[in-house]
Amino acid sequence: MPEEVDIEAEGLGQAQFHVLIVEDDPDCLAEYQELAERLGYPCLAARDGESALRMISEDRRIGLVVIDIRMPGMDGLTLLDELSERFMPIRPLVAVVVTGQTSIEDAVLAMRSNAVDYLEKPVSLKGLSSALRRAATKWARLAAQHQLLMVASRLPKAPIDEGVELRMPSDEPSKEDLVGFASALLKARHTRSKYFDPQILSGPAWGILMDLTAAGLRGERVPTSSACVSAEIPFSTALRHVNQLVAAGLVKRDTDPADKRRTLLSLEPETVELMTQYLASSWKSLSTNRI
Repeated sequence: MPEEVDIEAEGLGQAQFHVLIVEDDPDCLAEYQELAERLGYPCLAARDGESALRMISEDRRIGLVVIDIRMPGMDGLTLLDELSERFMPIRPLVAVVVTGQTSIEDAVLAMRSNAVDYLEKPVSLKGLSSALRRAATKWARLAAQHQLLMVASRLPKAPIDEGVELRMPSDEPSKEDLVGFASALLKARHTRSKYFDPQILSGPAWGILMDLTAAGLRGERVPTSSACVSAEIPFSTALRHVNQLVAAGLVKRDTDPADKRRTLLSLEPETVELMTQYLASSWKSLSTNRI
């Protein structure tokens, strides 16, 4: 291949989803698959739309589909419509379309069917790697939103408006109280890992999210530097976790109006609602020792 891609700069190694290349030209198929694998993505291949639909239906690890528009039988736009109707509403799935014939009409139709990028042949390695990077960011955001919806549907509603008085354990707990409380905390941890993707919300990332939740409930935003310091890990590592939370659509970052040199962090509205519900439910469970 004549063109080199700086894989380290792309920062796409160890992807959390598989890429499916749908292309009837075997040379193009081999080239795209090689690039995706060089960037760290597990990659699958399909030579037609019917095979692609079957593979996506059977393998939920597929999160990104690269589709050639001009294919015999089911063309790429028809396949994209099928993905948009059957799969995108119920799971995180992102599509990038490729065509050898420039057509504004095709580009418009592709974007209306939720494609995130439109590439023209011959596709450069740099162009395809950039498209994969943008698609990965979109997939991370969709995965987080999908997870929030799933968690919200499974969590019991907090009894905020039911007049329930919550009492915490005594200030002087017995040994049995402490044993029960430790078991409850451990079970709460297992429950959280069941609801939240440990790839996104574990360890320092969860601590940062909890810190931002507490600040949000007080009506405050947190400077990025403060959030990193509170994580009690190296600053560069904490900043990477903050960037992941922002990319996942859980946290938003704004410039401080009083000091343009620093940024402020806060939870996205959907995250505020979910975390409030999660904490209220956990509070009730802990207070009754029924986690």
